[in-house]
Amino acid sequence: MAQTAAQKKAAELAANKKLLAQAQALLEKQKAQLKALETQQAEAAKIKTDFEAEQKLAKEEAAKEKFDARLERIRSERVAKEATTKANAALAANPALGAVKGSNIFQMLGGILYFSGVPFTGNEGGKKYVNGVDTGVAPDSTTGNDTATVKNTDAVVFANETPGLAVDTFRKTLSLYFGETESKKPWVDSLYKTASGFYKTGSTADESMNLALMAARNDPNMKPFTDRFSAIYKLQDLKAGGASVEVPTIAEFVKSQEAMGDVFRRSNLNDLAVDSYTSELLGKGISVSTVAENITKVFDVIDQAPKEQKDTFSRYFPTVDRGKLAKALLTGTKGFAELEREVQGYQVLAAAETQGIGANTLTGGITAEQASNYAAGGATYQSTIAGFGQVAQARQTEQKLAEISGQKSMGVAGLAEAVVGKKASALSELEKLTLQEEARYKAKSGTTSVSLASERRGAGLI
Repeated sequence: MAQTAAQKKAAELAANKKLLAQAQALLEKQKAQLKALETQQAEAAKIKTDFEAEQKLAKEEAAKEKFDARLERIRSERVAKEATTKANAALAANPALGAVKGSNIFQMLGGILYFSGVPFTGNEGGKKYVNGVDTGVAPDSTTGNDTATVKNTDAVVFANETPGLAVDTFRKTLSLYFGETESKKPWVDSLYKTASGFYKTGSTADESMNLALMAARNDPNMKPFTDRFSAIYKLQDLKAGGASVEVPTIAEFVKSQEAMGDVFRRSNLNDLAVDSYTSELLGKGISVSTVAENITKVFDVIDQAPKEQKDTFSRYFPTVDRGKLAKALLTGTKGFAELEREVQGYQVLAAAETQGIGANTLTGGITAEQASNYAAGGATYQSTIAGFGQVAQARQTEQKLAEISGQKSMGVAGLAEAVVGKKASALSELEKLTLQEEARYKAKSGTTSVSLASERRGAGLI
């Protein structure tokens, strides 16, 4: 039996509904898949972040363990050396020890273990000895606890060790940092012992000084040393807090101070070319290149500006004292790029003020913000001084024409947008105003368009 039109329509509608339901189901499925993917991505990002954090922590822990191990080795060697001195003194004072020399017997005297009459080095009784001193370290697995495997020394171990830093050379090096008088004070002896200990274990002279700096951070006996290089500690703390800074060695730090001092001296800022101030800057993570750029592109521009610009700068920067200005620029909260933009804006503002249309002397005049906008577009003092002069000449004429035409004056800001900024809408408004006046003048006197245009130019409007 043939379907009626209504039945066909109903069947088509049912089919469409079914397709729509399928499409909706597919859309929901895709949404769920997308959500699951976003969840997976978020989890992956978290896993990556956690992994990177764990890696960083692992590196820091590894570095600390390595440093602690080196300190412990140095401590053990120092104890052993002191014990050797004590043991040799005991040998000289006690003939009984000499009597058993070569007898292959152990003897404990004054806390020092002797074998065959000399301080014992090796494993005995489940303990490891160095020059007769119990190191507190488990015996080597290769030698065990058997005295038969003892490797005794007939002479003091430290007699064959790497020689320490020459004390005279060490003091002369320090005098470069602290001066001759300071390098002769008692704290230098403590520093020498620490640095020499690192040197004996294989570190270079420079490495020994750097390791000594780390070891002495909280040692009150070495305060002059830690104060001198406190900026290095500050940089370490900044880096530990996640800041992107480099921690220099002592030699690199001193070299940076010298380079920064040269930058100050080139700009006649000798009072700032001192260790205390350069250390303050370096400790804040301010690089030599940043200081050089700031001084050259900001300080020198202000300091060497002509009077008309300096008058403007003086309202925004502490130009009473050159050193104070330089410090404010270098240690203030504003970054170098921001300061450079400000200076460029104030130069444009100075051009407007020179022509008598700055907001400091004229209501509705050019403001610092407007000048900054011009500077951001590439305008300079030299490129705007003439344009602002045209605005100053045309200002009163424009106000009169606007009043005659019954419309609001463009004002200094509007004229500047047309003449200096070449803004299309401002140029159009100025052209419209002058055309209206041209039409009035032509209707009244029959003056030609050429003569009117000449008059407008004479008034500074075009």
